[in-house]
Amino acid sequence: MRLSEVVSRHGFSSCDLADIKNAKLYARSNPDGVTELLCVQKVGNVFRIDRLPMMQLAPDVLIPVGEGITNQIVPKEDTENYLNLTLAPAR
Repeated sequence: MRLSEVVSRHGFSSCDLADIKNAKLYARSNPDGVTELLCVQKVGNVFRIDRLPMMQLAPDVLIPVGEGITNQIVPKEDTENYLNLTLAPAR
């Protein structure tokens, strides 16, 4: 399945906030007002995955809240499973 299809199943859509080499940036807005940014960057045969929850204080002001995922290296063949596990909503 394509990366964009996997993340869209979890409410993420493409985001043009930044342009990162060999990467896709996605965002989703949660009911509690938190916006999550997800960056998936291809590095050789692996993907680097970063996710950051943020709150918007003003139109151009975002601040990080809570804990995110930083520099998680995932083999290409495991990326879909990893994203399905980590992007699923908490129960």
